Parts: sequence; C-alpha cells; structure tokens
Amino acid sequence: MTAVYDKRGLKFLYPENWKLIDDSTDLPQVITLETPDGSSTWSVHVYPPETDGDLVLKETLESLQETYEDLEIFPHGQQFGKLNATGVEAMFYCLDFLIRAQLCLLQTRNSVLLLWTQAEDREFDKQQIVFQAIGTSLLRSLDET
Repeated sequence: MTAVYDKRGLKFLYPENWKLIDDSTDLPQVITLETPDGSSTWSVHVYPPETDGDLVLKETLESLQETYEDLEIFPHGQQFGKLNATGVEAMFYCLDFLIRAQLCLLQTRNSVLLLWTQAEDREFDKQQIVFQAIGTSLLRSLDET
C-alpha cells in the first residue's frame, strides 16, 4: 500500500511502511523517508527558486567529503518524467558497508530541489525502483500546480 505526503506545496506517494521524518519548518525544507530497517533513505531538500543549485550540490559534496575520507564521486543524470536531473553518484564506506548515494538537482517553477537517495550498494538497485517512483510522483504533482 502507499501513503501520501501532502504538505506545504509538496505531494508525493511513498510506501506506507516507510518512516517519514518531516522536522523542517523553514527553507531549506527537508523531508526524509527511511525503509523499515533504516538501511535506505530518500529525501527531498527544497530551496527557494533563486537558489544556486550548483552551489548547493558543491556544499553538500564538501560536507560528505569531510565526513567520509574515501568518498568517490561520479557525474550522474536522471530522468523524472519530462525533467532531466543533473547531479552525482557518490560511493563511500560507513561501518564496513559500501554506501551508494545519488544527489540530483532539479529546477521547478517554484523551487530548486535536491533529491538525495542512499542505500547499501548491494541493495541500491532494488531500492532505486522505489526511489524513482517517489521522485516521479513528487514531480508529477508539481507539474499539476
């Protein structure tokens, strides 16, 4: 079954057994979803439309590099309906697990979005189907507004 997030101009579908974390009240607004076991996450970071997305991505990567010294970064693009997302894929070790993260930037009419997905490398491809569906439902709802 699916649950629906519908607050502050954002609407998307997600698996009802995933944990929703929505603590933000100011921009950037951050909504995070976690799998029941906490091993995989999907999050959207919402910035005002005039935000420099390249700077957001650069600062995010700098923060990751400070935390994970073995961080590897590769260019990555992704398609969400009619929108092309630009970004990176990052690989790093955390507690002996190889973690794969994808950070994708999207410019919409009303905001700059950073979509951040993360899972253990062995699980990422399986979770990517769900990550893609959540992101697509979010962007489809933004097209309707």
